[in-house]
Amino acid sequence: MLLVTDEYEHRYRDDTRELLYQRILAVLLIGIILIPCFSVLDYVVVREHFVLFFFYRIGCSASIFILLLVYYTRFGRNHSFTLVTVAYFLAAFCISMMCVKMGGYPSFYYAGLIMVLVTIIILPLDTKQAFLFGVMIYLIYAIPIILFTEPTPEGLKVFFSNSFFFIGCILIVTLQAFEETKNRKRECKLKVDMDVLADQLSYYVHNLEEEVEKRMNDLKESELRYRELYENIIDIVILVNRDSKILMANPRFYDTIGIPPDEKIEFSFLSLIRKEDVPLVERMFGRLPTEQTVNDFQFGITNRSGKVFDVESNAKCIYKDNKLVGFQMVIRDITVRKRLEGELLESYKKVQSARNATILGLAKLAEYRDADTGAHLERIREYSKVLAQELSTKPKYQAYISSDYIEDIYNSSILHDIGKVGIPDSILLKPGKLTAEEFDVVKRHSALGGDALKAVETKIEGQSFLSLGKEIAYYHHEKWDGTGYPKGLQAEQIPLSARIVALADVYDALTSKRVYKDAFSHETAMEIIMKDRGKHFDPEIVDAFLAHAEEFRRIREETFKDQPSEKESQSSAA
Repeated sequence: MLLVTDEYEHRYRDDTRELLYQRILAVLLIGIILIPCFSVLDYVVVREHFVLFFFYRIGCSASIFILLLVYYTRFGRNHSFTLVTVAYFLAAFCISMMCVKMGGYPSFYYAGLIMVLVTIIILPLDTKQAFLFGVMIYLIYAIPIILFTEPTPEGLKVFFSNSFFFIGCILIVTLQAFEETKNRKRECKLKVDMDVLADQLSYYVHNLEEEVEKRMNDLKESELRYRELYENIIDIVILVNRDSKILMANPRFYDTIGIPPDEKIEFSFLSLIRKEDVPLVERMFGRLPTEQTVNDFQFGITNRSGKVFDVESNAKCIYKDNKLVGFQMVIRDITVRKRLEGELLESYKKVQSARNATILGLAKLAEYRDADTGAHLERIREYSKVLAQELSTKPKYQAYISSDYIEDIYNSSILHDIGKVGIPDSILLKPGKLTAEEFDVVKRHSALGGDALKAVETKIEGQSFLSLGKEIAYYHHEKWDGTGYPKGLQAEQIPLSARIVALADVYDALTSKRVYKDAFSHETAMEIIMKDRGKHFDPEIVDAFLAHAEEFRRIREETFKDQPSEKESQSSAA
């Protein structure tokens, strides 16, 4: 196909080049003959300029005659496009000088330029070339008038009218070139296709007998290979009619089902299907005529001894005389694979469960000294999951926030304050306001936690949740406007995971009771967060929070509600 396309392009270029060379002769002869003949019009209309215009016309005609002489040389044959371009320039320039001499703007001799323009349709130019020729002729007309004549109101009106008609003619000529180019390309393609077909026909005429013999041999070899494959393939291959009756089966079928190969098959394929899978297989047969093929369809079959096999099947329609007669099925035993998949899934679930329990236990280390934190960690990961899920629906984050990312931030968000393990109790549990020095000590927990997780990450490859945990621990106290700590990052310099957990952490802190404050209401917390939109928090994450504010309230007040502390319980009892 590529070779035919190349041949077509080469053929089209050669035909166009030859046609251009042939038609240039007509254009040159028209210019040589007609340009001087219009001196009659000069004599009648502008007798005062007759002599000057006659010299213009003779000079132009003589120049084109020289081009005609060049046309018959090797240079002219190899540079046809250059010759015709020069000829059009000379003709247009000659008439343009006459227009300038007649006052420029109101001159009606622009009609001569339109005649020059119209002759473009004689040439086999493509759309772009025709348009550029038209623009060139117009500019040769307009530029000298603008530069060398004085405009008048009436003259400008005439010039505008002339230009309008001129541009219209350019568009018409361009459209004509487009249509002619399309027709010539179609004709050229047809010629090439006919040549190719003629060559192929000639080949087949001379090699028909040899080709027939070769194809017969290929067919016999193909049938033999198919028979060997059919007989020895490890998968079950069967043909069933539209009523599910088995028409043909390979030896593997007889071995699997447990019947002698010489036993005549008189039962329906559906009778072999595991009882609960029969409706599934019936639906598969029902949609096959529409879909034509069904791949990787899984169900169970039962052999004569009652043993059940998990199998996977590919099925396709079989036609005869354009009529659907049945289905071909290739069935593979996947019993071992299904068992291994189940075992692997169970192992994975156990590993995941152990991993998540380890992460939660690790995070709890930072809070074991503070009885007021309650279900803080459980709520943080739920808040973070809600925010990540909402952001994943936005075009900006669809390619970034995957289901794995959501799971990882759910697991790693609880590691945000792990660095508080290194903060003294005297500061961490202080009921009053911290001094500047004490607050500086507290701020160290970001670096302590991040460094600890970074050290673990280097020891365990491929743990994406630890990478997120490290980001969150380091930067969850950074603020959108750059006033946070530890590094004063701003806007999207802050990792997305840290921006998400920052809002989740602040909301939970606002709505939780601490040794140094009472809990704010859900509504008050919402107002505080909205005031800090674009300051403390990422505006898009605030919007995600507002979209799920009621879900935040439900997590806070119902799903993971704090239980009264031991001190509060004793007070209530008293």
